[in-house]
Amino acid sequence: MIKLFRNIRKNLLAEGKTSKPALPAGRYLKYAIGEIILVVIGILIALQINNWNENAKQSRIEQHYLVALKEEFTYNRVKLERVMNTNQNNADYALKISNLMGPDNPEITEKEFSTLAMEMTNWHVMYHPNQAVLDEIISSGKLSIFKNDTLKFALSSSKGLLSKIKFQEDEHSASRMNVIDIMNAEGNAKKMITDAQGDTFDIKESKFKLGNLQLLQSQKLENELMEFILTARYLNQNYYTELKTELDAILKLITNELESK
Repeated sequence: MIKLFRNIRKNLLAEGKTSKPALPAGRYLKYAIGEIILVVIGILIALQINNWNENAKQSRIEQHYLVALKEEFTYNRVKLERVMNTNQNNADYALKISNLMGPDNPEITEKEFSTLAMEMTNWHVMYHPNQAVLDEIISSGKLSIFKNDTLKFALSSSKGLLSKIKFQEDEHSASRMNVIDIMNAEGNAKKMITDAQGDTFDIKESKFKLGNLQLLQSQKLENELMEFILTARYLNQNYYTELKTELDAILKLITNELESK
């Protein structure tokens, strides 16, 4: 742009409009002021164009991260649903077992009980979100690239709830291990595996006569099952539900930003 104004000046000089020795001083001053104004205008236009280019670049980067974040949070939302379903099923199996427990002989077979017990304890409940994109944004200081302040705050504070969830998950995990320890100490683990899953991993039937139905008469196991059920329900109804609400809110903000571009 400045080069353009310089070319105009050269053309004027070539035509003899600015270099005549008899040019009055007042007229020369007007020309000098005009030239300065042209240069300033050129600089301002160049700066504006540079700002436009920089803003366009920032918008492209923001768009890239919005798309990546939507994919990441959508994946985490699906993963959370799976964890919640697993947790729900585990607690339901535990509740079925607890309802069969008591001092009397239970109306259930060894195989049916073993199947319930294995289904209850087979799957460890732990939510591990994928946060590669979010971590990159925060660690590289690119959070400021987002124009929506509400979205920026939601992204920066999204990890706070995860630490609380981890604490509750650890409580539930400890209860799960206590249940397994009691069943191993008072029952026949090998028989439980073969009754529920057959010869999985080439595990053969136990040669001991001890079964597992007597576990249904264990007050110690019943007490620990209550802890297992309560921590599982609390995880789903409070922590995981709150997290799901948070993920939905962030996804809505991201979608709105993408649609507004």
